[in-house]
Amino acid sequence: MLWDVDHTLMDAGGAGVALFRRAFTDMFGRPFPDGTTSLAGRTDRAIALEILTVAGVPEPRAELGPFQQLIAGLAPRLGRLTAERGRVLPGAAEALAALAALDSGRVVQSVLTGNMRVTAAAKLAALGLDRYLDLAVGGYGDDHEIRADLVPLARASAAAAHGADFAGEATVLIGDTPLDIEAARLSGARSVGVATGGFSQAELAAAGAGAVLPDLADTGRVVAALGLA
Repeated sequence: MLWDVDHTLMDAGGAGVALFRRAFTDMFGRPFPDGTTSLAGRTDRAIALEILTVAGVPEPRAELGPFQQLIAGLAPRLGRLTAERGRVLPGAAEALAALAALDSGRVVQSVLTGNMRVTAAAKLAALGLDRYLDLAVGGYGDDHEIRADLVPLARASAAAAHGADFAGEATVLIGDTPLDIEAARLSGARSVGVATGGFSQAELAAAGAGAVLPDLADTGRVVAALGLA
């Protein structure tokens, strides 16, 4: 099970955007640029590259690595901001706990997120969700710009760590955006859309989600949608 983080498991209260703003100002000595497109479902690598491009930074790809390193160094600050501003979305902790309580070895839970590895870990730890997840085998936004390309990376890590085959629909992606659903479709995984972000159940269904939930509040319904009932 590969969970999206923002607006699926939690609302970080804008902590991620605040971190980008701080990193940009620290690195370039000027305000964060306006004019970026929607952040929903995109990887931090893609977002960072767009920020640098919109800001008119010469050779933005050359600055991408240092910019991401600066963001990573601010991860403790992100954790504090998430603890202050963020919240676990209704039913998220209960859903994670229910899957963790299933027969040993039946389910491996991790994340497939646009967040960088270190920032995802900071957010999840700040709200106590990391204890349910094997974060060593997830897919993260600093690994690739395209979300769908994170799926094979996560599968390979999980297979090596757990000695199991996660090909095809043995992998399930749970997320709140059409890009989550697209990532599942392009990689042959199953998908469950959760309408707790900026997209409706109808929009997630139209994107091709195998199942759609209004939220994670009904644990039994979540388990059934994941095919584990």
